[in-house]
Amino acid sequence: MESFLDRLVKDNRIGPYAVYRGVAPARPARLAEPNVPWPPGAREALGALGIGPLYAHQAEALERAARGQNVLLATPTASGKTLAYLMAFLAARRHDDGARAIFLYPLKALARDQLAVVRRVLAPLGYSAAEAAEVYDGDTPEALRRKIRRAPPAVILTNPDMLHLGILPSHDTWGGFLPSHDTWGGFLAQLGLVVVDEAHVYRGIFGAHVHHTLRRLLRLARHHGAHPLVMAGSATIGEPQAFVETLTGEPFAAIRDSGAPAALRHVLFLDPRGESPYTIATRVVGEAVAAGHKTIAFTKARRITELMHQWLRQQRPELMPRIASYRSGYLPEERREIERRLFAGELTGVISTSALEAGIDVGGLDVCVLVGYPGSLANAWQRIGRTGRQDRESLAILVALPDALDHYVTRHPEHFFSGEFERVVDPENDAIADAHLEAAAAERSIDAADVLQLQGVHGMERVQRLVSAGKLVEVEGDERWFALRRQPQRDIALRSAGTAYALKLRDGREIGSMDEARAWFEGHPGAIYLHAGQTYRALSLERETRTITLEPADVDYFTQVYARKETEILETFEERPIGAGRLAWGRVRVTTFIEGYGKRRLFGQEEISRHPLDAPPQVLETVSFWVVFPEELLPQLVADEYHPAGSLHAAEHASIGLFPLLAICDRWDLGGISYAHHPQFDRPAIFVYDGWPGGVGLARTGFARAEELFGRTRALIAACPCEDGCPACVHSPKCGSGNSPLDKLGALV
Repeated sequence: MESFLDRLVKDNRIGPYAVYRGVAPARPARLAEPNVPWPPGAREALGALGIGPLYAHQAEALERAARGQNVLLATPTASGKTLAYLMAFLAARRHDDGARAIFLYPLKALARDQLAVVRRVLAPLGYSAAEAAEVYDGDTPEALRRKIRRAPPAVILTNPDMLHLGILPSHDTWGGFLPSHDTWGGFLAQLGLVVVDEAHVYRGIFGAHVHHTLRRLLRLARHHGAHPLVMAGSATIGEPQAFVETLTGEPFAAIRDSGAPAALRHVLFLDPRGESPYTIATRVVGEAVAAGHKTIAFTKARRITELMHQWLRQQRPELMPRIASYRSGYLPEERREIERRLFAGELTGVISTSALEAGIDVGGLDVCVLVGYPGSLANAWQRIGRTGRQDRESLAILVALPDALDHYVTRHPEHFFSGEFERVVDPENDAIADAHLEAAAAERSIDAADVLQLQGVHGMERVQRLVSAGKLVEVEGDERWFALRRQPQRDIALRSAGTAYALKLRDGREIGSMDEARAWFEGHPGAIYLHAGQTYRALSLERETRTITLEPADVDYFTQVYARKETEILETFEERPIGAGRLAWGRVRVTTFIEGYGKRRLFGQEEISRHPLDAPPQVLETVSFWVVFPEELLPQLVADEYHPAGSLHAAEHASIGLFPLLAICDRWDLGGISYAHHPQFDRPAIFVYDGWPGGVGLARTGFARAEELFGRTRALIAACPCEDGCPACVHSPKCGSGNSPLDKLGALV
């Protein structure tokens, strides 16, 4: 691997763009025996798999689970978390040999990938495959769903969406509406373990929904007489215990020190200034495959995945029998065949979106190429973790895109290896909490104790709000509330906020949905929209029917709206000095006036044309942090011949671009606006706000760590070699005013 890396660095088409070369050192295995009795059947199960002692973190997890503690495993990819879950499940069976478990995964593919592992571990205990484990999700045929409900296996593998829509609403007979054998009450009565795998995925809006779904699950399990342990698995994240305790609402013991071995990993950063990063990435993949290294390349867009595959076909036709592309939008059988060929060694290279990121075992890979920083260290190391399992040296290559975050990471490799990054989940979003409280009341009536357990001190406020809205009704004199609708869960989409718009083709076929908050930004007439691997053009947006009509399109451009915004502060939670200014956070109302959209080339991003839009004002009430500058700032900027509005605008852009260093998010999760004269202060101000109704916790993090954010932002702008600003420092791909005006040097002031 080192000699191959030497060749890459000396290649005059690749080497000139190398800005960092380093290694992540190897780590030996640490084995241990648990300090508790082995659960019945555990040694036999491990022996049948050829496994002797456990890794140290697995042994500690078994000890803590056997003592009745909830356990968080915050250890790297491929450290054997599933085996630890199953040892905890066997420990639960010591007290109840009929104990059951739910394993929750964020992706359907990940649940199906783990099914065989669970069945293999439980087979030596006498379970048939169907008795050991089944996947119960939206792809499970209805006949098999009925069979699973009537005779549940020991372990159900599912996702939060199916738990929310398919399991919790059917825990009892609904007063005789359901036959007793079609309910989940018996399974919940025997629930001994709940596993939340890939917990770091549950951030933002999705994380808030999953929090409330888990609270509902634990409430119903306790109602049926069970008191399950909870185990969570996470990538190595900052403050993992606090994050998972917020996510689940339960106390945890955190295990962060992995005993699993890791081989030496080489790391190379490429920053292809002046040339397309996709061209460089395609060359790297071609060289790696030609050298015989099993290679995976991760792109950030489905279209890039397909284009890189086409370019390789043109440039290295002799390699094509050994290379495939992989993304969502392919049929399940197509994806399974690619996975099989990669695992079997029939493929040497695959170009993928994040669809292959999360834990799916595709065999021993040698090289991982990140075509653009994936937005967080968690996602970066999740993808890199596909390679170099145990004793195989590997190589990770980051090819930077023209983006502020990519530029920062390639220039600060110490951040890449720090292993400390924060997840943010905020269950206090009122719209989400209200909806789940109504769902809980529909599953079983709620009293004051239930409300406190489900939603804490703010729960009763939400009960009264739902009563006033006619969604809950109180039993007179009983302090118990019922939901008036039978299945309000159907109106709650866990991965979005607000009421969604349906995405339909001209023939009326529905192909998906879009969040209300994004409809006029991504689904306006003329918008180019990517969905399930296909490119579509939006033909119309109907507010009355909440429908966006699409047609297939084959274009080489993307669209971007142009808009102006107004921000009104509704409530200030807290403030403090920052430098010569004042920093605060609180509730705001952001009104966006969409005036038109532009077409920009996919590569190069130059504008092709502009088009007007007749869109209603978009009103968002959310949470923001903001800085109010001294009134003498503007005269100083003018005197030094900087553009006042452009200076503030550039500082706002760059700060948002680096915000994912504080908390994992993407640009859609945040918005920003800068003022030379904000009407509530008559002073210069910059606002950064959560891009979701009610907020998702990002602004609170920004307020707490603003000095760190602005310090890193200044360092990024100062180090960027461009003269007037570029995508690697102060440009934003979602700027409503087309990145004008911007003053890079004024931003430093």
